[in-house]
Amino acid sequence: MAWQYAFGDVTPTAALGFQNLGTSFSVAGVPLARNAALVEGGLDLKITPLASLGIAYVGQLADRVQDHSVKASFGWRF
Repeated sequence: MAWQYAFGDVTPTAALGFQNLGTSFSVAGVPLARNAALVEGGLDLKITPLASLGIAYVGQLADRVQDHSVKASFGWRF
């Protein structure tokens, strides 16, 4: 478990332009959470001496934003 803190301007922006046209524009992304807890955990199960099965969870938990992901894996050595 970890804690993530963002300071300053939390809205990512980029000023871009087309090289041949000379036209410029800006792009703004989704604002980042100022305070967020980062959580990660997983399990691996050895099915046979040559095969294993795993599952993992990764989450970012904040006031108004949540991000969850689950990852499954299968390994087979030969």
